[in-house]
Amino acid sequence: MASNQIQVIISTPLGVYFDDTTEICTFRTTEGQIGLMAGGPQFMAALIPSEIYINHLNSPELKKFYVDKGIVQFKNNVLSLIVNQISTQPIDLTQNFVQADQKKYTIIEEIVLKKKLAENNK
Repeated sequence: MASNQIQVIISTPLGVYFDDTTEICTFRTTEGQIGLMAGGPQFMAALIPSEIYINHLNSPELKKFYVDKGIVQFKNNVLSLIVNQISTQPIDLTQNFVQADQKKYTIIEEIVLKKKLAENNK
């Protein structure tokens, strides 16, 4: 890897989606838009649903990905992004959450249910 490049690794729950070197990578975190090049400061942040741009300087070949939420870490010129979902097309985030599909109880509901079960077993 050339000294002016960074290694970009994008992973999903299904495995590694992208692994290559580049000179600049731009993405959005909860702290704002970040453009990262070799020699940048070490950090970790939360990604928000947005676009990721991966490009070599002065090159018309731009790689553009759409991501859902995730985390990002940069250390020793290695940029690691772990995302829930990634695509080359815009992601419809509204289809991911359907209230009827949510079967988990809140902690209070769970405690009440366990208490009732314990009382019935006496």
